[in-house]
Amino acid sequence: MDVDAPQESAIVGSSPRRRKSKKAKKPLDHADPNQLSDETYRAVELKQVSGGTLTHEAVVFSSDSSLFFLAKDNAVAVYNAENAEMVQSMAAANKKQGDQAATIHAIVADPDQAEGQRRVYTFSADCRARLWDADAGSLVREWRLPGGVAAYVVADPQRSNVFYCAMRSVPVKNQRLSMDKMKYMVSRLTLAEDGSVQSEQLFKMTGLLGLCVRGDGQWVAAYAKFRVVLAQVRGSGKAVQHSWGMTERVSALAFHPGEPVLAVGDWRGRIMFWHCVDAQLLGAQPTADRRVSRHSHHWHAHRVNTVAFAESGTTMLSGGEEGVLVLWQLATDSRSFVPRLGSDVMGVAISPNQALYAVTLRDNTVKVLAAATRSLVASLQGLTFADSSQCAKPRLARALQPNAFTTGLVVHPTTHHVVLNGEPGHLQVYSALSDRHVASVEVASFNRTGGSQVAASQPHVDLVQYSSDGAWMATVDSRKSAECYLKFWSHDPATQKYRLATRIDAPHMSGGVSALAFQPPRQGQPLLCVTTGRADACFRVWALQTRGTDHHYWSCRSTVRYREQFPRAVAFSADGSTLAVAFGGAVTLWDPATCLAPAAVLVASAQTPAISGLAFVGESPYLAAWSSERLDMWNLLTGSVWWTLVMHLLAVTVHPRVSLLAVAARQDPAADSLDASLLVLTPESPNPIVALSHPVGVEALAFVPSSSTKRSNHPTATAKQLVDPLDHNMLIVLTPTGLLNIYGATDNDHKETVVSKASPAKAMSSAVFANIFGKPNSAPAPVAGSGVAANAHVRQAMRLVRSAVQSAYVNAPYHVLPPVSALYDQFVTAQMHPTTPDIPAPTTSDDVEDAVMADTEKEEIAAAVSKPATVDDLWSEANTTLLQSICLGFQAKTD
Repeated sequence: MDVDAPQESAIVGSSPRRRKSKKAKKPLDHADPNQLSDETYRAVELKQVSGGTLTHEAVVFSSDSSLFFLAKDNAVAVYNAENAEMVQSMAAANKKQGDQAATIHAIVADPDQAEGQRRVYTFSADCRARLWDADAGSLVREWRLPGGVAAYVVADPQRSNVFYCAMRSVPVKNQRLSMDKMKYMVSRLTLAEDGSVQSEQLFKMTGLLGLCVRGDGQWVAAYAKFRVVLAQVRGSGKAVQHSWGMTERVSALAFHPGEPVLAVGDWRGRIMFWHCVDAQLLGAQPTADRRVSRHSHHWHAHRVNTVAFAESGTTMLSGGEEGVLVLWQLATDSRSFVPRLGSDVMGVAISPNQALYAVTLRDNTVKVLAAATRSLVASLQGLTFADSSQCAKPRLARALQPNAFTTGLVVHPTTHHVVLNGEPGHLQVYSALSDRHVASVEVASFNRTGGSQVAASQPHVDLVQYSSDGAWMATVDSRKSAECYLKFWSHDPATQKYRLATRIDAPHMSGGVSALAFQPPRQGQPLLCVTTGRADACFRVWALQTRGTDHHYWSCRSTVRYREQFPRAVAFSADGSTLAVAFGGAVTLWDPATCLAPAAVLVASAQTPAISGLAFVGESPYLAAWSSERLDMWNLLTGSVWWTLVMHLLAVTVHPRVSLLAVAARQDPAADSLDASLLVLTPESPNPIVALSHPVGVEALAFVPSSSTKRSNHPTATAKQLVDPLDHNMLIVLTPTGLLNIYGATDNDHKETVVSKASPAKAMSSAVFANIFGKPNSAPAPVAGSGVAANAHVRQAMRLVRSAVQSAYVNAPYHVLPPVSALYDQFVTAQMHPTTPDIPAPTTSDDVEDAVMADTEKEEIAAAVSKPATVDDLWSEANTTLLQSICLGFQAKTD
């Protein structure tokens, strides 16, 4: 079957060749999703933003040490220090949740807050400084900063409302090449209560990476890669600048609270004490590379990431790539350790009462430790993917660590938690709705020794899938040394954990596994799992075997090849009776019980690119096949392409039960932008029921049930859900910066009306299937004159669709028709004599007119059902764009 190639970035209806007709050549007026605005579709709204980077900035404690603050996206998250539970989240009222323009770059405790107050300052990417009150949970004051964005900020310990900031005014376009060349102006800012800002420029520095201030407020230190600058900033005017060039890369700076010492950490693991914080020693004039007294403290084998001093000055804390917190007793030169923290230590904060240490780790974890006993008080785990994305520079991280995110967003079938790549060799289970880390599954062990030299040997989880009941989990992990393992895990109800049942080494020889899918359970048949190989041009069927009473294992039942082509995607139908495997641009359908030969081969056109994903849409007869350039929706009842979407696709997800799919597409593929469009569609129509812009890019999509109910995801749950399929389901969007944006149905009173206008075909689907199979017992009685059926054009479209659908079922092959038992109830009901209620005779002229219209409509429906419409009949009655779209989609049944 040949399909005309539609124009790029457009939604078109695709069908086989039709008879020549002037009306048939009329182009369809479909909406371009790139041109749709948020005002057109109001079915969903941004409900919540989860995930994100928790450890982008150091932890800030409140004055009474009972709370700690974290900068999370554009909001200030407040947590209880005793249990790490979120108390509240504060964001500017004029900023939308997830607004990247207001991302917080620095968070600083208020140095002048009275006892009992809990206030912090934030400095954002929108060149704003804000003062927040955690007790009131509100914004106290806001300032507009001159000179650009404050990237690094420290407070003056001696003067209120005075801050030292590293300002940058020009945004970085190419972060990999320009980060070292970025010029910063270190300034002293005074934030007045009337909203004014006084700025004093102190010194310039290229490639600045850190900033700190001494306790007396007289000295400021900054560092770049191989340079340290110490500036005396007393009084007004420019600072007296002293600089030193370094032979080792600098990674941390801190002032000793009581002695004239600057602690400098480097990449060799040394902490050098510089006895240079002395105005008489350095002089009143700027100097360069002046010789000063130094001595070192060396324990770390790798880079030192953070250095901090206790208030007394007798204890120093340091951390680095070893994942160990080191406590130095400077008076006795002894050390103690808090080992096995789980990841690289990135920062340490000491509470004002000196009783707690807050340690931030590279895997997006914050651990609160008791200073006296070194024991764990509380732990806060964020989304591990957020760390690999590096919120401040996602493109640089993607270039340094390609293909770090390969599993996509997989939803657990019973708990509805999202599962995705975690730390190396691990899967992370995360609750997106409650924004909490649930568990970490170790798929493959690895050497946790720090240092970049072991990165090549770390394992990576490529794929993960669950059986429909969650009893089995299958994973594929590999290493850069070409090792590949397929593992099957059984769920233990007692411990609520997965245990390894079978490990298959090199399941597809060399090249690894490209796709993985479980078969839905079928009565009397063993559970199956299908994998496709990257390099061996075959797919394998794995069957669950039982030995004895309680020993289960998996073995290869069959290996299937098709014309020496390479399979790239695989999917099972909802009932498990059909297996779809994509070979290049063709979709092959198999009987999973035998896999002797393909039952059908579906090819949209000769120009169809290689298919990268397959999915059956809910329990409907539709199959979605997509690549990076297009998405084809196949109707298996007719064996034809129902419609085609041609765009630069970023991600596609299909709801496992509801006939619903979501697509993320790049708005402008030629532009260097992350802006994307989100479309939610039904398989019956290419017209989206939801279309909105997503300006921060998309990595993956997933549908999850809303927190209100867990059984509402059934496709025929209620009539209301047929009108708004997102009423009880939410769409989760994973961004390149590690955020989980959660979209749900709007809460306004006009939701159903707006959705009905956006997707008439979806609103009509309930009437179509009710006419074929009968109305469900739970369906509410229709109200005369209300709903979408009251529109004359919609009623006409319903009659046309009903006729076309019935014709499609009658002319379809016998093996795809529903069993006779499915029609038994409807047949018996049709043979019985229904009881007709007493209806009063019409009394008014309006009642008489309604009665005549109802009788006329019944006659038209009866005529349409008894005689299927032809193409010419359909086009002659299709006087609107909607009806023409429906006719084009269904005309394959009448050719």
